[in-house]
Amino acid sequence: MTQPEALRPRSVTDLPAPWSADRFVVDDFDRWTDPLAWGDERALLFLARPRPDTAALIGVGEPAALAAVLTDVITPDGGPSAAGSGHLAQVAVASVTRGTWDRLDPAVAAALALPTVSHWDWLWTETSPPATPGEDAVRTLDPLADAEEILAVQAEANPTTHLTLDREGARWFGWRDGQGSLRAIGGTTQRPASVHLGSIATVPAWRGRGLGAAVTAAMTRGGIASTGQVSLGMYADNAPARRLYTRLGFAVGQEVETHRRG
Repeated sequence: MTQPEALRPRSVTDLPAPWSADRFVVDDFDRWTDPLAWGDERALLFLARPRPDTAALIGVGEPAALAAVLTDVITPDGGPSAAGSGHLAQVAVASVTRGTWDRLDPAVAAALALPTVSHWDWLWTETSPPATPGEDAVRTLDPLADAEEILAVQAEANPTTHLTLDREGARWFGWRDGQGSLRAIGGTTQRPASVHLGSIATVPAWRGRGLGAAVTAAMTRGGIASTGQVSLGMYADNAPARRLYTRLGFAVGQEVETHRRG
């Protein structure tokens, strides 16, 4: 079998169509370090290095075609094929189109040894949300002066968040009750093509009052004014969040399954 040749894209404009204009790829591409890519118009697999000693696989496109690319690039013993790279041995996470893993050569899946899986959706919007009750009360938070309160809300309401207080460049927003206590929070990070939302959380005793919607609407409105596009990730089984984000104008741009080391 002829092994696929790796691309070394310096920007999204170096990618084949339709991936050079794919919203999910464009939103994430500049966060990847010296990526390699394999595939065609049906599916594209990226190997990125978020840290010098760690590699990540990111795959988009049709699940069956993406599984075929993975099988071509990785040998059943987990090492790189002739088309691959020595960095494949450092892969600690793989985020691919949902349904890809079920179609992957079992020997390759076993060799990658990424047993922990989560299903999530990447959502986006380029439209300002409708006016939302409570959003006028959302205020910018100081990550230093308000750190203790932000951490307390995260610990109680969203302890597994990927957006943590030490994220460089993150901006934080919150809603306080009449006594000044922080009851809902959210954070944003700036990307070249969008503002990305994260760590949206409401203290459990205050849920059901629209506070999450207020914080999300305020951040989304600001993000649209800044870049014209806002994105976020949510677990696929979070039905209440899906209803909220849909109401605010978000649409699913990519269905993802992420496999990680234990």
